[in-house]
Amino acid sequence: MYAPVTIPPMAAALLTHAALAAPRERWLARLWLQLTTALGLIGSAFHARGIARNQGGWRNWTQNVLNGPPLPAPPSFTALALAGLAALRLRKTER
Repeated sequence: MYAPVTIPPMAAALLTHAALAAPRERWLARLWLQLTTALGLIGSAFHARGIARNQGGWRNWTQNVLNGPPLPAPPSFTALALAGLAALRLRKTER
């Protein structure tokens, strides 16, 4: 449970530094954003498993989706990390 709390803020800090500094290759920011993307994909599976473990599982999805871990949270990490990777690519092509 430490990964979702530490990896995205570090990626955000590295992306902020890449945005404010001179345009050049930012391999560490790219690596952390790729790690955040993977975290979002893996987190989706964990959240779906958490919903399935509730009483009734997916058969009682109307209650368990609201009661279990939020399903949209991990894909939002993935989407924001992919947007950050696109921004890094655009920043690299600036002159």
